Amino acid sequence: MSANQQSPDSDIAAYVAILVKRRRIVILVWMLVFSLMAAYAYLTAPVYEATALVSVDRPINDPAATHDTKEDGDALDGGYYDTEFKLINSDTQLRRVWDELELQKTPELARGGLKALREMVVVLQVPHTRLAQVSVESTNAALAAKIASTLAHDFAKRNLDNQLYMSKNMLQALQKGTNDAATQRLIEELPAVVENKLIQDIKTQIFNSEAQLADLKTRYTSNYPEVQALESKLASMRKVRDHEMANILGSVKTELSGQLRANNVRVVDEPQIPQTPIRPRKMLALALSVPLGLALGLLAAFLLETFDQTVQTHSDVEQRLGMAFLGQIPAARRKKGATIFAPLVSPDVTPSSEAFRNLRTVLDLSSRAAEDPFLLVTSTVQAEGKSFVATNLAVALSQLGQKVLIIDGDLRRPNQHLNLSSGVKLGLSDYLAGGVTDAAHVAQKTAVENLELVTCGSRPKNPSELLNAQHLAKLLAWARGRYQRVIVDCPPVFPVSDVLLWGKHVNSTIFVARSGHTRVPLIKTACARLRLGGVKIVGGVINGARTRTTRYADGRYADFY
Repeated sequence: MSANQQSPDSDIAAYVAILVKRRRIVILVWMLVFSLMAAYAYLTAPVYEATALVSVDRPINDPAATHDTKEDGDALDGGYYDTEFKLINSDTQLRRVWDELELQKTPELARGGLKALREMVVVLQVPHTRLAQVSVESTNAALAAKIASTLAHDFAKRNLDNQLYMSKNMLQALQKGTNDAATQRLIEELPAVVENKLIQDIKTQIFNSEAQLADLKTRYTSNYPEVQALESKLASMRKVRDHEMANILGSVKTELSGQLRANNVRVVDEPQIPQTPIRPRKMLALALSVPLGLALGLLAAFLLETFDQTVQTHSDVEQRLGMAFLGQIPAARRKKGATIFAPLVSPDVTPSSEAFRNLRTVLDLSSRAAEDPFLLVTSTVQAEGKSFVATNLAVALSQLGQKVLIIDGDLRRPNQHLNLSSGVKLGLSDYLAGGVTDAAHVAQKTAVENLELVTCGSRPKNPSELLNAQHLAKLLAWARGRYQRVIVDCPPVFPVSDVLLWGKHVNSTIFVARSGHTRVPLIKTACARLRLGGVKIVGGVINGARTRTTRYADGRYADFY
């Protein structure tokens, strides 16, 4: 297998490592989803649905039902039923129901008005049928059934009224009689009259005879035999026409009167008062919350891992920062009044003490660190624990019987006099400023055997100028001949450049990064600045790691403390 290829086992192990690392996020998201679903299931007001089934048929005398081709008829049918079903929940229809039931008095609809009623009503056509389901949703089961029933019956009633509106008006006009001109004109315009061939033929003959009679009267008197014969003929034809029209008029009246009793819309099923709500479905909501919360938790974990630009694991140090991984210091709470190196001097074995002993071992095995007794400890910015790591590393080295010196090289924010419980006496700044000529006068013993300390001393106003002085090289030359290990607690790389001044004399450093604190791009910039200044980075140390295990580099084994 090539170096770039990974086995499926390693991929699975990587995914498992991510889930273990982000397990709190997974659990938190799962609990949040479960809580929201439970709140929805038990705090949401139950909604009931009542449904009425309505049937809509074509009117029997509808011309579209008899005069269209099959294809056109199907298209018209679709449009007809779509229109009819949409009329059920039209604004006019809903307003009638609103007024009839006085829905403005119901708490559920008082604020929303007609808009709220429209949102409650759903009309769905049953596929491939002439049926429609009129459904009403409400938090009041009885109200939902009442609205659905009223809406269906009112639609049927209004449909009948609309269908017979023209028939009623025509029947009323025909019932007045046939003597006035308006009624006579209405009768002659009836489709049954217009389409009657006998009447139309008689009307044509009457028209021709009237024209002939008019021509004869221009030449003869009314007593002329031909004029009298033609007038007699016209009277007979008019009598036949009127008789035929009277028969048709009777049939039309009978037909119109029959339509008053017909309705092509009917309520097939009355809505029943629902006993169980359609939502929320409590058991379903709780059952879905488990896989949904787990899926969202896993997604959140992998997204955080993808977009997280901080250093948290050994792979982040090696792959993202491109430096050797030296160790991982677990986060631990310090007991009140205890020193920061208390775990190392305690007889008990703790994750923190073992982590620093592992760091000491790795440094001893590092050829770069073994070549030179001097070692800088720095970080990208403040608050990453570089002073904490420097102190404990010095204590761990001194426990091997080596004579160790730790120098507080941070002249701006010194901490070593606090970490090692030392009084602020003469220190580095005093020696660099020339106030002390013998380096031995600035080194003081500590409570830890084989460990001595050079504090910051007096807080200088010009740290950069002091670090540029020749006295620093003399101090380091003195320390080289006296100590086996010299740890320099340097300032962070940002925002000052004091560490580069130390780098002129000490060219090896370990880089401390707090877990989940500083973004990788900024750390890379800090490392690039160190390398540009000629400082060699031995490796990286992760401080404040939130983990219960210390993993080997391949990520497959774990030693539980």
